[in-house]
Parts: sequence; C-alpha cells; structure tokens
Amino acid sequence: MELRHLRYFTALAEELHFGRAADAVFVAQSTLSQQIKAFEDEIGVRLFDRSSGGVELTEAGRTFLPYARRVLREARRAESVARAAREGLAGLLTITYEGTAMRSGLPAIIKAFQRERPHGELDLVEETTREQVGALREEETDVGFLFLPINERGLRVHTLFSAPMVAVLPSDHRLADRDTVPLRALEGEPHVIWARGGAPRIHDAYVRACHEAGFTPQIIQEIERGESFLGLVEAGLGVSIAHASNVQIQRPGVRYATIVEPTVPLTLGLAHRHDDESPLLDRFLETVREEREAFRQSPP
Repeated sequence: MELRHLRYFTALAEELHFGRAADAVFVAQSTLSQQIKAFEDEIGVRLFDRSSGGVELTEAGRTFLPYARRVLREARRAESVARAAREGLAGLLTITYEGTAMRSGLPAIIKAFQRERPHGELDLVEETTREQVGALREEETDVGFLFLPINERGLRVHTLFSAPMVAVLPSDHRLADRDTVPLRALEGEPHVIWARGGAPRIHDAYVRACHEAGFTPQIIQEIERGESFLGLVEAGLGVSIAHASNVQIQRPGVRYATIVEPTVPLTLGLAHRHDDESPLLDRFLETVREEREAFRQSPP
C-alpha cells in the first residue's frame, strides 16, 4: 500500500467520477483506473462498484474511506514536522537544570520557546551540576543550566548571571533581623550545607571564602539534593547557605541575609556540546539570548 494509492482512492471516493478524480490528482484517467484496480487487487477488497451509470463506493469502500483520509492527514503532518525540524522548529530537546535556574529565568525561556516553536518539545530534568556535566559528556542531555566554572573539554559555556550567596537562618537566630551578615559573623555556627558531591561549586566557594576570612565552617550535616536544608534550619539544627534565588522560597521559620565582607558570588551558566549542530538547539539558544534579561531580574 502506497500513499499515492490512498490519494487516488480518496479522490475517486469524493468525486465518484473517474475524469474529475483524475484531474484532481493530476494523472490521466486511464492511469487512475489502472491504479485503483491494482490497489483493490493488492488488498483483496473491492472498493468501488463500476457500472455504465457511474461509480459507487462499496460498503468496504465506505468503511475504508475515513481511515484513508486519516493516514493522508498524518502523512501531511509528518512532512510538515520534518520540514520544521530541518528549520529548527520541531524536535525534542533534553534540558537539565539546577533548581536555581527554575527559580530564576528558566521559566521565562520555556514559555517563550513554546510560544515561538510550538512543535519543539522539551524534556526537563532537574540535576546537580556534576550530574549535568556527565550527562552532556554522554550525550544524555542537550543543554544544561548549571553552576560555573566547570572544566570539561568539548563543552561550550555561556555565563547567564551572578548573584551573592545568602545565609539561611532560623527565624529566632541572633542575626535573623538583618538584611546582610558579615561572613565572620557565621564563625562557630553549626552549619547544614550542601555536600560537595552534590553541589561542589556552592560547597567549595563557601568553604574557600571562610578559610580566606580566617576560619573553618563547623559543618554538622550535609545534604545531597532538594530543599531539605530549609527544614533543618527551621528546626534549629544550624545555619545554611544558598543562592540568592532561594529568597523566593518563603518558610515561616526561616530568614535570609546576604553574606557580605566579602560577598560570595555564585554564577549560573548554560553549557552544551561544542559539536552539537542541531537546528533546534540553535533556536533554543536564540531564545535564551532573547530572554536573558529574565535571569538578571530574578535575584533580589
């Protein structure tokens, strides 16, 4: 069964006249008649009754007609999607992201991309920076929104924005009523922070800053992922640290204060493989450039 057979069949079924049907599909009447007969022989079903008075669909032909039309519609749609994919307007992109990206500019990018590329599908997966680098290396993801710097050959990296780290404090903490907290004020405080294996950029940036300020943070609990550190802080287990975008997550027992003297910046970036030539990826990166201001506006 070929698509041309279905086109010839539906044309004759709609016109019920060989001459008009042949004109509709731009073939000679004799060709149309031969092709319809060959199609009936192939599937072993008589689709039309032919007589000197004209052409009529058989019961089998009437039953078959909506299915033939459906196949032709899907074929046209497949052609359209294929052309769209060639132009970077269709296809599937896998996007991995740190939670920080979803709390800042990434939702605006997703919304704009879906509006401008309605046939482009996004598979979104939250992963740590370390997991994302591995996924990019193994071609398991196309784009990663992650913390910088990263050191991985074969990746192209774009900086999106930097924001200062914030201290996360219990609401009854001695520093809870302050908007900013000097880093040295956290010396001796029990800390609940991200494990290095889960968030090496956050962990290393903070520990390095503490050492440069003359002390070692007292880490009593490490977490691997998620927002569980907020509950541990609320319970009074200790203080924590987070990216500035976390200020959007309001909990009654938690307060935030920007770390100063010095500030500890965290940088969010985008990474993709250097040799990825997907037209849809190019269109997504174009959307990121157009919506980049959304990241700068998100942090407080």
